[in-house]
Amino acid sequence: MQARLSRLFWIGAAALLGAAALVAVFAVVRGDFTETDGKILAVLGTALVAGGVALAGLALIERRELVSLGWFASLGSLVLFAILVVESVREWDEVDLTGSCYLLLGVLLLAATAGLLRRPSGDWTFWPTIALLALGTLVTEIAIWGDLDSDTWAKPLGVVWILAGLGWFLVPVLGRLAGRSARPDVPERVVGRGPGRVEVELAEGELLVVRHG
Repeated sequence: MQARLSRLFWIGAAALLGAAALVAVFAVVRGDFTETDGKILAVLGTALVAGGVALAGLALIERRELVSLGWFASLGSLVLFAILVVESVREWDEVDLTGSCYLLLGVLLLAATAGLLRRPSGDWTFWPTIALLALGTLVTEIAIWGDLDSDTWAKPLGVVWILAGLGWFLVPVLGRLAGRSARPDVPERVVGRGPGRVEVELAEGELLVVRHG
């Protein structure tokens, strides 16, 4: 199912990029880039990001790992996409709402993809990253909707987002290193390559690791 969803996503992404290219071509031929062209491109770009978030969430659900995060990402991306489409039609009258929705969509993308990249041995990196993303989102949302003194919160908030970004990059790297160091004496070997059925005989103490792709 995951392979089928991934295929559908890439087909949809190609279609969206093709549509965006057509809009750009028409604008060049017409000699004028209109506000309508900008709205169409914004909606197409938002659909691409929201689709990626939804796919990542569905992949987590299918794996039965971080299922709550998977549902939250999938459903949240659909709601945020709908709000942003409405806002684009209304010419982005609610600037705070638009910025807030794009922020949440980006955070959901980071959280869901971190969940997909996560290894059980790397939970000590994954959960602090999620906490930093949540803290950064909360403070940023307060800053968007409230009247905060930027001199007070800007620098600490910048540090939080930098650490969250660093954590996102370290989740797969440190998780992989921790997994290998946990079993330093277990050799790795390629026993087959799909598609097809492979019969494997394991030696005593040998670990079978199945990786997609």
